[in-house]
Amino acid sequence: MACRSKYNKLSHYLMRAEKSAFSLSFSEIEKILGFELPQSAYKYPAHWANSPNYPTQIAKAWLDAGYRTEQVNLSNRTVVFRKGEISTNIPKVKRQKVCKNISLMTADVAVKLIKDYFNETIKDPHGRYMSWCHCYKAFSKNRKVYDEQVVDYLSLHLAVYLASWGMLRNSFLFQKDYKVHIPVVRVIQEEKYNPLRGISAKELCNPENLNLLDDAAQRIRDCYAAEQPSLTGGSNNATDTLVTKILLGTLGCAPAFDRYYKDSVKKNHISSGIFNQKSVRSVAEFYCMHFNEFETLRQEISQRGIEYPPMKLMDMCFWQDAYVDDLRKRKRSLTNGLRGGN
Repeated sequence: MACRSKYNKLSHYLMRAEKSAFSLSFSEIEKILGFELPQSAYKYPAHWANSPNYPTQIAKAWLDAGYRTEQVNLSNRTVVFRKGEISTNIPKVKRQKVCKNISLMTADVAVKLIKDYFNETIKDPHGRYMSWCHCYKAFSKNRKVYDEQVVDYLSLHLAVYLASWGMLRNSFLFQKDYKVHIPVVRVIQEEKYNPLRGISAKELCNPENLNLLDDAAQRIRDCYAAEQPSLTGGSNNATDTLVTKILLGTLGCAPAFDRYYKDSVKKNHISSGIFNQKSVRSVAEFYCMHFNEFETLRQEISQRGIEYPPMKLMDMCFWQDAYVDDLRKRKRSLTNGLRGGN
C-alpha cells in the first residue's frame, strides 16, 4: 500500500522507477515532493533511517515503494535508494554495514526506556537513583553561592552521589574523604561555566559550549591530579567515567560515560562511546532529531520536583537500554546453566 501522506509523490516516483538502485540529490527529492525538506534532512543522517516510526513519516515513502536508503551523504546532499525489503533477520554485521552512521534507536523506543528508568527512581524515595536528583538540585539551587560552608555542603553531596554509583570502587577516591572534592566544586561553581548548567541539546552543539565542556573536564582532572596520590608511583587518575559522572551530577551537561552508556550508544550507532566533543555532539543531535518527543517527556517528568536537563534524559535512555540487555544475558546464562545441570 502506498504511503498516504505529504510524501506520496516520492512513493509514487519510486514505484515507477525501473532501476534496482540509484542516487537522488536532496534538491531532486524536493522537486519530486513539491516542497522543501526539513532542516533535519540536511543535518542528521538519521532523518534518512529506514524506520517507519520516524516522526516525519518520510521513511514510509520509500519503504512502501519497496526501497531502502543507503550511503547518505550530507556533504554532497545525496542519498542512494536500493530495491529490496529490509529483512528483520539480517545478521548483525550486515545490519551495521547497511545502517552505518544511522541511529538504530527510534524515538518511541528511546521514550519508553527513559520512562522505564524514571519509574525506577520513584519506586524507592531513598534509592540510589535519587542521589543524582539530590546532587543536581543542590548545585542548581546554589549556583551563585561561593562561601566555604556551601562549597563544603556541595562537596558532600557530590561524594554521596559518586559513591552511590560505584565511583569509589577501583578508584583513588576510595582512599579519600569527601573534602577531596572541594577544589572540583570551586571549579564547577565558577561563573564561566554557567552556560553549561542544564544546557539544551541545541546549545550543546555549539562549538563554544563544547570547548567549555572540554575545559571543565580537564580542570576536574587537574584538581584530582594535584591532590596527594592515593597510591605510590603515580598521580590520581580521573577517568572519563568519573569526570562525566561529575559533569552530569553538577551541571547536567553531559551523559555519564560509564560501561552501560558506552555499550548502548555504540550498539545503536549514536557515537563511538569515547568521551570527546564529537561523541557529545552526536548524542545532542540525536535529542534534537526527536526534539518534540523528548521535550514533551522532559516536561512531564520534570513535574516531580526537579527539572531534568536534556543530557540527563540521554543518560537515562542509553543506560537503561544496556542495563536491560545485561539482565537478559544474565537470565539466558542462568537458564543455560540450569539446563546444563539437568
